[in-house]
Amino acid sequence: MSTAESSTTDTRRLLALVDGKHDCLVRLAESCRQQQELIESGDITQLLGVLAAKQRTLGELQEFERELDPFRHDDPQRRVWSGDAERLRCASLAERSAHLLSEILDGEKRCEEALRRRRDDAAGQLAAVQSAGATRGAYFDSSAAPYSASTLDLTSDR
Repeated sequence: MSTAESSTTDTRRLLALVDGKHDCLVRLAESCRQQQELIESGDITQLLGVLAAKQRTLGELQEFERELDPFRHDDPQRRVWSGDAERLRCASLAERSAHLLSEILDGEKRCEEALRRRRDDAAGQLAAVQSAGATRGAYFDSSAAPYSASTLDLTSDR
């Protein structure tokens, strides 16, 4: 195989990896949207399913990143493409992937904030329930004490 053929094979591999990475990012962006909706609705069961699927997709993305590592050191100007269409497609996918990654990171921040709000709301509700329970307990303790302390003794010694 000649150097040009080898380089063309390499760029086809690069395009396939960039395409796979882009597909992973599209799925992650969709998972992020679902995650946000489920957090807002409070559907924790479905949220856990989405997070599990998202974790698998993140694993796939990491694998694509590892496979792309050797290409990061190449001079893009020296790559040999079979045609301009391939080169332009690869560049377009890389640009759209960068945009998707930014969108995903912003979505993750929104999800984190929404989860924090839900946690704080739940903590506030729990504190209110505990306070109400303590108040109720104190009321019953203080209302029971006078009756037991001031019982009328109707027994007589005569």
